[in-house]
Amino acid sequence: MLINKMKFMYNLTSQEQYIVNYILKNPSIVFDSTANELAKLTFTSSSTIVRLCKKLGTKGYPDFQLKLALEYKEEDQTKQTSISYPKNSMVSGLEIIPEIYEQSFVETRKLINENSLGNIVETLAKAKRIDIYGVDLNYFVAQQASAKWNEVGVMAVAFNSANEHYLTNLTNSDTTVSFVISHTGRNKAMIDIAKKLRKNDMTVIAVTGSRDSLLAKICNETILTYMKDEHFKLSKIYRMMSSLFIFDVLYMSSLKSKPEE
Repeated sequence: MLINKMKFMYNLTSQEQYIVNYILKNPSIVFDSTANELAKLTFTSSSTIVRLCKKLGTKGYPDFQLKLALEYKEEDQTKQTSISYPKNSMVSGLEIIPEIYEQSFVETRKLINENSLGNIVETLAKAKRIDIYGVDLNYFVAQQASAKWNEVGVMAVAFNSANEHYLTNLTNSDTTVSFVISHTGRNKAMIDIAKKLRKNDMTVIAVTGSRDSLLAKICNETILTYMKDEHFKLSKIYRMMSSLFIFDVLYMSSLKSKPEE
């Protein structure tokens, strides 16, 4: 679908991304504007608009207008014919959870630095062992990621606390990669683990919501998670899905980077 393609397209220039964001926020503008008029609204050029339309798989701006209009018409019809359910917790969850998942994935995708991701994937390709540290829900994420890597023959272990003997005696910095998960980057246990690993010259990657956090500053690389307002009731779901998305991306990327047996 064209709308989803716009949401998830990653090989866009900064100008093209600005146009996409503008259209997603103001879709009706497209239906009433020429390519030149849309270019003026987005401070770009009509040639940039047409190039973006072709990159999105349409033949040009008129074809893009038509396909976008058809998609929004289908969405409106779906809303009009949908059954009106009573607002109970079960139905509310059925409606809201898919939106939460989608927003978590889309926003996390925007935060990923592709150069940094490439470096991490290259490091993982050389690794013989992956350690993942996290507490509470982050430990669940660590277990999920470890299980997937283990299924394809990559040794991965999840930890929810520090193993002092193991941390003290880790010396093989070339073959072990460690991930430390803390959305705030302020979890003392995770910071202490990261410090001990770095003291032994280990490769440590922070999975955190802030590049300015102490955890991020300690680690070799940082992958940013999507941070919803801490006071929002569903913020934990956003964070968990953001972390799961990151590790699934790493899992898929590391699979592609390994030569076929």
